[in-house]
Amino acid sequence: MRHPPADLTPPTIAALAAALAEARRVRIIGTQSLASRTPPPPPNALTVSTAALTELQIEPLDLIARVQAGVKLAGLRQRLWEHGVVWPVERLEPGGTVGGLIASGRGSAVRVLDGPARRWLLGATVVLASGETIHIGGATVKFSAGYGLTHAMWGSAGRLGALAEVTLRLRHAVPGDSTSAGPRPEVRQVLESPHEVRAAELPSGWREAEWEAIAPAMPRVVSVDGARALVGCPDRDAANAVTAAIRGRGGWAAIDRPASTPPPSEAWEPLGDALDPERRLV
Repeated sequence: MRHPPADLTPPTIAALAAALAEARRVRIIGTQSLASRTPPPPPNALTVSTAALTELQIEPLDLIARVQAGVKLAGLRQRLWEHGVVWPVERLEPGGTVGGLIASGRGSAVRVLDGPARRWLLGATVVLASGETIHIGGATVKFSAGYGLTHAMWGSAGRLGALAEVTLRLRHAVPGDSTSAGPRPEVRQVLESPHEVRAAELPSGWREAEWEAIAPAMPRVVSVDGARALVGCPDRDAANAVTAAIRGRGGWAAIDRPASTPPPSEAWEPLGDALDPERRLV
């Protein structure tokens, strides 16, 4: 079930900042294409949409694009192809916006050689719960001060701040790149499962045998760097068991579908304390 229509859809980053500064509690949304995986906001929360932030600037010679959060992924791909470049990240589900993909973390690199998806995010403009606007990262990897904080926005689900604009790293299109390919078979199996567990911060060195012990015969997709995974589960009991097993081994895990309230993440807690000390973003 989708959330009620947004209370506010600010047309500019400045208006977005003003809305956050005025609100007591805020839920940031985009096109709500992942609403089934998101618990509803508290009744007293202001719902603010970034859907009106749709400016896009492509610099093909520098292999970067400056993209506001509400830009649709399909439109971005088409515009990039016109310049012979791609942002080699695909969302697991079709549709949605750039901001939604990054905030949800539900994306993967197009090719194995592309490496982790988050490496294609160079910088961001983030509006904090206080209404303050900060700029993190940069236009190149070499000169991206705040690069680690930029990567922390990947999968943060709006708990650290509202993504207003991002700087994307591009590469030249190569044979085999596609703008319309559906999910890979292993991804499709996970998405077709009744329940889905999302895992992150997985310890390095996990082997296939460990996955078989945790989720025997269950479809799963593991990121190239091995730090994140999605697991399809046949029922709620299996999803609970997989979630508990991953947490017991030092990882972070939550049931992603049906929607549940994820547990606190040790990696995000210090950032949350610094960027949203009053926990106004919900």
